Amino acid sequence: MGMMSLLLTVVGIVAMLVHYALSTMPAVIVTGILTTVAFVVAYVLGTVDMKRQSAKGGIRTDMFNPALLGHGMSGTLLVVGAIMCVIANVM
Repeated sequence: MGMMSLLLTVVGIVAMLVHYALSTMPAVIVTGILTTVAFVVAYVLGTVDMKRQSAKGGIRTDMFNPALLGHGMSGTLLVVGAIMCVIANVM
């Protein structure tokens, strides 16, 4: 589940870049929805996998942990993307 979280975060990043590069409204809406769904699902999958790791004895932070990385990146980028979206639509 952790690697799936990381892969969905990468899909969300690519969708976000495409979203900001497009200019036609239907394509912008579709990529915005795709970005949001990818980040939310990646965040949830990362959370679930970290809870599973915690129940098994603790979350390892001294080695590569795709659940931790996907969870952190997707949460941060979801908030930053939402702020950018609000700014773009207000101005």
